[in-house]
Amino acid sequence: MTQEGTHHPSGPLALAAALAAVAGFVDAHVYLHVTPVFVANMSGNLVRLGMFAGQQDWRAAMGAATAVVAFSVGVIGAVTHHDRQLHRSGRLRPDALLAFEAVLVALAAVLRLLHGGVVAGDTTMAETPIIVVAAVAMGVQAAALRRVGSIAVATTYGTGAIVRIGEKVALAGRRADRTTSQRRRVTVLVLVSVLVSYVIGAALAAALGPSPWLLAFPAAVLGAAAVLTP
Repeated sequence: MTQEGTHHPSGPLALAAALAAVAGFVDAHVYLHVTPVFVANMSGNLVRLGMFAGQQDWRAAMGAATAVVAFSVGVIGAVTHHDRQLHRSGRLRPDALLAFEAVLVALAAVLRLLHGGVVAGDTTMAETPIIVVAAVAMGVQAAALRRVGSIAVATTYGTGAIVRIGEKVALAGRRADRTTSQRRRVTVLVLVSVLVSYVIGAALAAALGPSPWLLAFPAAVLGAAAVLTP
């Protein structure tokens, strides 16, 4: 197991929580109000892809596959940017990536306006541009911020965090944890905060309704995060 530190996580934790809320909001908004495809949670898309392929429903499978490919493109682009930063300055800063993501989410709002707001059961060519733009944005986010202090986090999905929380609780119960009790508590706090923020974002998207203009909120959060990131 890797060791996890507690190096002043409060600032990065606020950013991670905000990003998780953005991912939950965008994911739920697209799924509920555009077409039932996840643009942040790729585990769900892989399951759907397998099910639809097994049923030979290739039209439905294409929606999930499109999101997976677009998300991967976003990750590759963000990691390439980080690698260039690392070689130039020796320091990683997510601000440019978050600004780019904000532009993509705003573009998704514009595409939703042009789309007309009709929810499609199966993804058609009309929904594909929205899926591509939103999934690329979420892929960029997935690679933009990977740690809170020295604690690894993921802001676009929750399965790994749930596994790690269970691991910490189980090892603490057996008094077999390899980290100090303080590090364990901080790790669990960070992971739970990110998970809760993701759920809150999704809940807000469901509660606020289908208006395309609602995507301006996550875009604004991303823009503010890009400006305020030190």
